[in-house]
Amino acid sequence: MSSRVLKRTRGLVVTGAALGMAAAPLSAGVAGAEETPVPKNIILLISDGGGYSHFDLPSLYEQGQSYGQASVDPATGAVEHVPGTPSQVYESYPVQVGQSHHSASGRAEYVPEEAWGSFDWVASGATDSAAAGTALGTGVKTNNGILGYTPDGDRLLTVGEQAIEVGKKVGLVTSVPFNHATPAGFIAHNSSRNDYQGLATEMIDSGVDVLMGGGHPNFTDAHTRRASDWTWISQEDFERVSTGGTDFTYIEEQADFASLAEGRNVPEKVFGLAQVAETLQYNRPGMENDDVLPWTDPLNDVPGLDTMTEGALNVLEQGDEGFFLMVEGGAVDWAAHANNTTRTLEEQIDFNRAAEAVDQWVEENSSWDETLVIVTADHETGYLAGPDSNPTWTPVTGEAGQLPNVSWHSGDHTNALVPFYAKGAGSDVLQARANRWDIVRGAYLDNTDIGEAVFDFLGHAPASGDSSVALEATVPLPTSGGALSMSVADTGSVVFEGDPRSQSGALPQVTVTDTRDEVQSRGQGWTVAGSASEFVAGNRRFGAENLSWTPKVVESESGAEAGPDAAFDGPAALADTDRVSRFGTTVLGADLGLAVPEEARGGRYGSEITLTLFAKD
Repeated sequence: MSSRVLKRTRGLVVTGAALGMAAAPLSAGVAGAEETPVPKNIILLISDGGGYSHFDLPSLYEQGQSYGQASVDPATGAVEHVPGTPSQVYESYPVQVGQSHHSASGRAEYVPEEAWGSFDWVASGATDSAAAGTALGTGVKTNNGILGYTPDGDRLLTVGEQAIEVGKKVGLVTSVPFNHATPAGFIAHNSSRNDYQGLATEMIDSGVDVLMGGGHPNFTDAHTRRASDWTWISQEDFERVSTGGTDFTYIEEQADFASLAEGRNVPEKVFGLAQVAETLQYNRPGMENDDVLPWTDPLNDVPGLDTMTEGALNVLEQGDEGFFLMVEGGAVDWAAHANNTTRTLEEQIDFNRAAEAVDQWVEENSSWDETLVIVTADHETGYLAGPDSNPTWTPVTGEAGQLPNVSWHSGDHTNALVPFYAKGAGSDVLQARANRWDIVRGAYLDNTDIGEAVFDFLGHAPASGDSSVALEATVPLPTSGGALSMSVADTGSVVFEGDPRSQSGALPQVTVTDTRDEVQSRGQGWTVAGSASEFVAGNRRFGAENLSWTPKVVESESGAEAGPDAAFDGPAALADTDRVSRFGTTVLGADLGLAVPEEARGGRYGSEITLTLFAKD
């Protein structure tokens, strides 16, 4: 009789969960039209090939300080951020996140655990500038080498075309040939990025108001005259734009660019072809001097990217409906392909001067309530890191007035995240789109988010006729309203059964629901752990270490893993998840085992298992 009572009355009570959740920053939801001003002007500055280390080169050279450096050890997972000091104008912008940029071909994804788990992972399968430019300029991924088409060959609407449709002026400015892949991605369509003459024709006839860059057929990259070379533009198109055969005002001399930047005799449309074969400065003589201070080699007498940008703004601000302007520091990429630290530094400084010109223009001629400024890159080039990197990542360092201390690990593009900065009307929408989380860089968005957001800002043209009615519907973006919660089935006390000294039971089902986005979760999973109290019957007792469990996953939307078999001599894991397996609903259970000590006297013993849900941080 007593043994029967022993089997039926040794009770186990499961208490409610204590949620040990660390606070995480929430990205803002998409505000309504009455809350978020739609930008009249949109200015997108792109450092082609510029990763976090490229952006830090000028700060180290000019100020001896960096902003986005970190040490990472993939073997241990240790991440140590170098304290950053803002040096560049955009480093004070309110939106500061990362950007992913993989194409539809190649690796076709960015996985934080892989990117920081192996030094070599990001070095292969990267996007090219055509696919990246298309994603930025259309909001759609495509294969490398393609401009303005899906991988299946469907023609895509570009933000440049949409801007023209709604009555805005459009400008495309670059430090490399005007029809290179990145500027072309915002207005042109071609199955091959290398069809430069075809791209030139389409861009000239596209309706844009400003085209500026290199690619002059009659000049070398040393800014000297040469026999005509029609690589970048056909003879017919060059003659059209340079002799009044289009509605562009054509300029090519340094003085004319300077005059335009100063606001003298500003025309309605400008085609500016700098007197260089390809790049404003990168390809000038002295390229082999890759370990000298910037501007050791004499500069070409051609406009800088800032001068071109100022001139473009003077043209575009004449439009009553506002404008879209893309400015590319295109030769950052060219210098990084060559692992030329000196000229990468020069080109990034030139890009920063253009960003400063834009910021000053907004302050003096517009306002942050009507203009959105975005500063980012299309991809990283050269795998630029600190000294002695690989297999760990070390920070780029340096002193003011000296070349920074770096190491290069590729002659090509990589999948490493690039920085993204934004300020002005609509910037909170871009912050809301940064709902992914990187182990090192934190919140990040994808390049397609930028193209999609710009389309939303541009809106739609009025109805086409008096008898037509324009319609508009808004599909809200996902907001960061998710949560992490746990519930335990209410089945009463767990009653053990079995032999007097070896008994068993079953944990009631435990349900964990995780609807957080990656920013809320910081890219981490959750853990459910249990701890047990002593078994007590009046003044009789024995320890919780006699209790054990075999956890199990009853069902899981994302593949959560059960914890190991364990005794309760301390906290024991019921389940553990990572960034991927955490999401959705997971139902857990466990088989319980109780080894009753020989010295335990008969009685009705009670204990508790306390389950705790922890959000990892």
